[in-house]
Amino acid sequence: MKCPFCNREMEMGYLTSDARAIAWRKERYQPAIIRKGDGIQLARNSFGGAVSIANAFCCQECKKIVIDYSEKEDI
Repeated sequence: MKCPFCNREMEMGYLTSDARAIAWRKERYQPAIIRKGDGIQLARNSFGGAVSIANAFCCQECKKIVIDYSEKEDI
């Protein structure tokens, strides 16, 4: 996928979360605990809970992430 901001190629990955953080990572099935160096931390969580996963494309050049939620159900 081309980045809509800089038109460079984006990397396919996933948004994941644990009790401490939300991160973008290249691999879908990694340990539930996000460790330093596993990916790009996007936010800190103040809640406990299960790992959630969404498809996301990351542009390392301009530091943007595009989330694809076309396969997710409404809650």
